[in-house]
Amino acid sequence: MPKFERRSPCALAFRSLLILAGALMLTAALAPKANAQSVLIYFNFEDSFLGGPFDPASDDVPPLGDNPGGGVQHSTLETNLTVTATVAGTLVNRTAGDSDTANPGLAMGMRTTPVDNGGYVQFHANTTTFSNMSLSFAINTQGNGFNTVQFSYIIGGVETVVGSQFITSGGGFHVITFTVPVGAEGQPDVIFRLTFNGGTSNGNNLQTVIDNVQLNGTIVPEPATVAGGLLGVLGLCWFQRRRIKLLLPRCGFLRLRRA
Repeated sequence: MPKFERRSPCALAFRSLLILAGALMLTAALAPKANAQSVLIYFNFEDSFLGGPFDPASDDVPPLGDNPGGGVQHSTLETNLTVTATVAGTLVNRTAGDSDTANPGLAMGMRTTPVDNGGYVQFHANTTTFSNMSLSFAINTQGNGFNTVQFSYIIGGVETVVGSQFITSGGGFHVITFTVPVGAEGQPDVIFRLTFNGGTSNGNNLQTVIDNVQLNGTIVPEPATVAGGLLGVLGLCWFQRRRIKLLLPRCGFLRLRRA
């Protein structure tokens, strides 16, 4: 007949303590982390060629995409500008893990005649689990290119203007950042839009260039997922606590304490 190993109460109590410690560590892991910023959506315009159409697809992390420096969600950049093209880009505002290492890389160039004023670029995002968001991008404008950019978001066809910033002419690429309001969080479909104005060029050159567009923020676990995980861990903790309470007297710990 097979023989079964009989474990002592001390060994069982020690094992239960280890399980309880692991459960408590898991509880801490399940708790939402504050201020843990991630790249949510990222456009680097690298999958094209000079003079060709700009690359509208976002770069995404595996397994969604193939760029470790990409975003966690896929999106597509849309525009109503009639004249755009791929031009020389920049390393400014490129993500730390971006695997497209070309220097200076590629970017999106925009015609900036008076007819083009009011032109925009935009993309959709599902912000159901996003919070503390910001939108940043590298931009370079020359001569009579666009001199202001307005940031807005659209939910259900209703556009909310967040604010606008001045685009410095000359001096190369610099970064513009907008804080995304709380009103754009927790939405299954939000459009983030950048609208350009102030262009007075004759259209011979693409005088405003945008590159390395980043939507950053905190990824918040869905409440149902967190609640379910925490309830399961708390149940395990309660069971192990009762088991340890029963085993410790048999292990001799209490007798030693009384002596």
